[in-house]
Amino acid sequence: MEKNKNKEVKLKPEKNKEAKKRFNIYIYFIIVLAATLLVVLGIFIRNYRIQRTAQKEYEELAAKVNQLQTRTDNRMQTSQERVTQAENTESTEVNEPAEPVEDTKAGVNIPEKTLDWDEMRKLNPDIYAWICIPGTDIDYPVLQHPTDDSYYLNYNMNGTRGYPGCIYTEKLNSKEFTDFDTVLYGHNMRNASMFADLHDYEVSTFFENNPYVFVYTGSRVFVYEIFAAYKGNDAHILYMNDFSTKAGRQEYIDGILDNRDKEANIRADVPVTVDSHLITLSTCVKGENDRRFLVQAVLLNEDDL
Repeated sequence: MEKNKNKEVKLKPEKNKEAKKRFNIYIYFIIVLAATLLVVLGIFIRNYRIQRTAQKEYEELAAKVNQLQTRTDNRMQTSQERVTQAENTESTEVNEPAEPVEDTKAGVNIPEKTLDWDEMRKLNPDIYAWICIPGTDIDYPVLQHPTDDSYYLNYNMNGTRGYPGCIYTEKLNSKEFTDFDTVLYGHNMRNASMFADLHDYEVSTFFENNPYVFVYTGSRVFVYEIFAAYKGNDAHILYMNDFSTKAGRQEYIDGILDNRDKEANIRADVPVTVDSHLITLSTCVKGENDRRFLVQAVLLNEDDL
């Protein structure tokens, strides 16, 4: 009996050591988990502050730019309405010539903007244009980085890294919008900012009723009419197409129009030729990393180039 008692006494310290070891491991994992959660929370708070600060900067800039928008009737005409109006004008006797309207180009009313380019370039010297799409919240400066094409995919206008980034073009495109196709990129943000509203053009009624894109530069306003909205692949448009020849440009146009047989909105009454000047607005498709949603428009006031 004495031997068994001594054996039990010897076992107890070993069990205590094992229990203490397990407890220490448990505490270690709790500490690591808590530290990880704190780091993740810190990153989340940081990213939220960066995004909110950048978004606020955009909102304040847009408010300044739009302070002259006092027109109560900014309704835009569709292509068919312009054709009908032209036909009616031809068949109606005109007694006096209409007075020229300064905020109208290609028969379309231009949203008024207060664009202080010197002030905007103080915010960021890469700002060179402004894009506005009536009917959406897309009303932003357009930037182009001088050396890094992907810079504004990852950086904000104020230089901070993170979302929402900027609306931007790449160096392959001229800042004068004289290329056959100028491609503008923007994130599809969950808070509906940047190019998220492009997805509204998936709805045919919205597509028909909101056909215009306006691009403002220091010397002119470009008026574009949307003729296509669809999901495309993620191929780089400017690298994968040959726009140097009319044959290459026609092949590209035909490829766009081929989307009529798919889930796409295509406006057949908007003329697009190899001599046209296009813009393509590109954003991501949620849950489809190899796809992009594209909204494409053709320049109406070609004489302004």
